[in-house]
Amino acid sequence: MSLLSVYFMFVLHVLSVLVTVKCYTYQTSPVFLSFPDLAALDATSRANEPRFEDPVGTTDNMEVVMKAQLFDPGLPAEPMRLRLGPVAAAGDHCVAKVTGNGEYIVRAPLAECGNKVMFTDSAVLYSNLLLYYPPSSPGDTFQRVHVAVPVQCEYERSLNVLLVFKSPSHLSSEDWSSERTSSVYFLGETVNMEASVHHHHLPLRLYVSSCVATLTSDVNSSPRYPFIDHQGCFTDSQLSGSKSRFLSRVHNSRLQIQLEPFLFHQDRRHSIYITCYLEAEPISKNDPVKKACSFINNRWRSVDGDDHVCESCIHFHVNRGSTYIL
Repeated sequence: MSLLSVYFMFVLHVLSVLVTVKCYTYQTSPVFLSFPDLAALDATSRANEPRFEDPVGTTDNMEVVMKAQLFDPGLPAEPMRLRLGPVAAAGDHCVAKVTGNGEYIVRAPLAECGNKVMFTDSAVLYSNLLLYYPPSSPGDTFQRVHVAVPVQCEYERSLNVLLVFKSPSHLSSEDWSSERTSSVYFLGETVNMEASVHHHHLPLRLYVSSCVATLTSDVNSSPRYPFIDHQGCFTDSQLSGSKSRFLSRVHNSRLQIQLEPFLFHQDRRHSIYITCYLEAEPISKNDPVKKACSFINNRWRSVDGDDHVCESCIHFHVNRGSTYIL
């Protein structure tokens, strides 16, 4: 029975954002936004302005610290009435907590509490509102917002930087429960490959731009067989009877690949090197060029459900060249 030894090697090329630099409010000195129904508040009175420190951004959190006596030095505000983001934003961590030194703190993950993210050429900006909800008055039918303080964290955007990957790529067992210890495959087996990306800073979606099989570690050597190509088209799945495919996603940061073993025609070397180029981008970006598409039941299908992104794959056809499919 034929066997195939696969040396699995991923070359990682990732565009990402990382490294926190500074966090600040929109204004160099706080300016507090009052709603029209509370215009009687003296917005120009420094004595009545909320007192808090500039927010601090870590690799995965936004922290806002404020004085307990937020408005009146003699009357501490109730922490439960201070929160980051609207009431609809789920999570107890969005509500202020007592620190024990006369201050309150809100420490929330960057992706939660209604934080909004915006990209510029050089930075990633996270913004939100620190809201104060006063006690309800008799007859109120909804909760009023007394004060809204804009806060923002800025992170440098660095291009062509490799992310720190957690178990980035490996051969998986048949049921995907563990890493496969052997790189030898027999006729009829399936090569299960899995890649994942882990980043505290931003929710990411992982893609495989291309995968190439070669007989040496040199990705440009000949013969070579690109079985995934054109920004995520699994061209090998077009072959008649092929079971090669991307599996449906279980998480945006993970991608699972099933590949039928093959050998190069008239070549006795049974060790094949697989080089895959990975890309990860923020989930919110939704770039239509990046995709993970397989040819299943005579049509291209996306692992993310939006099959229309696979339309570009129709124009490309698999070229076996000097390969021989087992």
